[in-house]
Amino acid sequence: MKTTKAIISFVLSVIMVFSSIAVVGVSAQDICDCGHTPMVMVSGFGATTLIKVNDDGSEEVAFPFDATCITNAITGNIGKFNTEAPLDFVKALLVDLIEPIRMNPDGTSYYNLRPVYETVEDTSLEGFKKNDALKYVPYTGSDFLDMERIGKRIGDDHVFNFMYDWRLSGDKIADLLDEYIEDVLEYTGHDRVDIYCLSQGSVAVAQYVYKYADKAQVEDLVFDNPIVEGSNFVSDLLAPTDEVIRLDFESILDLLEGILHIETDLSEIINVLALIPSDFDIHSVIDYAAKDLIYPIAKDSPAYIEMIIPSEYDRVIAEYYSNPGNEALVAEAEKVRNGYMADVKGTFETAAEYGIEISIISHTGIDLVTATNALSDGIVDLSTSCGAYCSADGTPFASDYVQKVDNGKNCISPDRTVDISCGYIPERTWIIDGLWHGMIEWAPNSLELLETLFYTDTLTDAWSSARFPQFMQSNDINSDIYMYFTSTNSLYEVKGGKGQLVIENVSKENDVLIDTVTFEGISGVVDIAVPVNLRPGEKMTLTVDTDKNDYGTITVTYIESDNYINTKTKTEGFSVTDNYSGKLTNATETSVAGDSIFALVIRIILTIANLLRKLIFTQ
Repeated sequence: MKTTKAIISFVLSVIMVFSSIAVVGVSAQDICDCGHTPMVMVSGFGATTLIKVNDDGSEEVAFPFDATCITNAITGNIGKFNTEAPLDFVKALLVDLIEPIRMNPDGTSYYNLRPVYETVEDTSLEGFKKNDALKYVPYTGSDFLDMERIGKRIGDDHVFNFMYDWRLSGDKIADLLDEYIEDVLEYTGHDRVDIYCLSQGSVAVAQYVYKYADKAQVEDLVFDNPIVEGSNFVSDLLAPTDEVIRLDFESILDLLEGILHIETDLSEIINVLALIPSDFDIHSVIDYAAKDLIYPIAKDSPAYIEMIIPSEYDRVIAEYYSNPGNEALVAEAEKVRNGYMADVKGTFETAAEYGIEISIISHTGIDLVTATNALSDGIVDLSTSCGAYCSADGTPFASDYVQKVDNGKNCISPDRTVDISCGYIPERTWIIDGLWHGMIEWAPNSLELLETLFYTDTLTDAWSSARFPQFMQSNDINSDIYMYFTSTNSLYEVKGGKGQLVIENVSKENDVLIDTVTFEGISGVVDIAVPVNLRPGEKMTLTVDTDKNDYGTITVTYIESDNYINTKTKTEGFSVTDNYSGKLTNATETSVAGDSIFALVIRIILTIANLLRKLIFTQ
């Protein structure tokens, strides 16, 4: 009997064990079969609204400043206004507005702050809509890669905006991101997510990859304008204490045009600066506001330290973070520097072993807003965003320059200022010339690139598509005109005959009068008939002689129909080569402006206007 009971118990135990295994097995396989991988979006510095929780339990917006914040600050300081010392009022107002994001010397928050929303349910697009909270989302309400656009593609319950305290260290944020991704997977029933990260968000995401890649919970990861190894912009703001912080106001206004997505030329505001008395140094005022008013409150943030470029790190630490009590702050920030930053390339290669496909989209061709550096997107250096070797001053490499790594591909940009062969992942890096920081979604070609990376498997590497070559020109509306050779969809032209160069008006509002097109360094150009009026979306095509390997520049002068006074100039470098590594296209451009009577009339009017403008304004 005992034997029988033992056998029965054993059989029942086996059945129970296998039953539990079966249940577990079913649970593990019970994933969503909708065919859409959830998307987690990680925004950049300052993008998440932070809420201050007061001691009495009440809450208020800490950052960014809303109307209530500004009203309270004005009301609290109005008694300090004195017509003889108006700047005292401005100083007090600025300090009050910055005060809620105060940091302690050890890198912790002085006040109890939290992101406005934190749970997966609340930070899904479905949750934001339910809470009537889309105003808190950095990516919404437009026609670019925002939550709503993605939601239409994969469902409102499958797109999420990870909100975090951007003042904290990338290491802490990486841990929070890991927990968040776990929650997303449980919420959606999927086993992997896609990640889109922008700017400073890349620090936390890269550290997440460093620490948690072996969990294999990410499928596609796209870094957009990443601050992978810091930025000269941040280092310039933390300028030597005996030097004045300097800003490039023209670049700032250009960046503002992109942020506002307008075609109005704000550079005219620069003329206002000419009216400021010569003894008033605006840079000194900015330097004072930063170093004496803002830094004492906000600079003790691990995030700032993590964004200092390696070559400036020791100097900045010695000048700004050597005070007693800063030791813990520096140690926290160095978790990232000793983490993925110690070996970015190795970190990304390890991620690939766990099925994470990483892509980088970086920008070039724009001066930093703090210093002259033509190889940036205004905020982030190209070299630190993707690991490329770059020309020091934006001038072309010498004619005998050989790329750093012989990987069997031509990795030198058409203008010969960038060598991506030594980058973190050159095989999956795309570089866009002329697009400002954070504006990648406003250019139709880069938006299409992003969506192709996320929604298809067609881009096996940066050389596999004629539609998306490794080096692209921006065609956003603020570029005005967009140039490319039809054979490569870039400013590479393949040697061996006559190539077709397209000049396109990418404005949505303005006609563009092409005044002159000149070439330097090329053997011959035919079919140049200028001036030519291009209406929005119209193109003109030039036939270019490509008998030999060569490098040169194309310079186009043009006038927009909303501003006859100023002539604009755009110069781009190009290469004629028999060593093109990308896929070629058979596309042929035949459209030339001026086919219609209307276009002809407009061209004549603008040509006359241009001649009159030259007579009047060049005397």
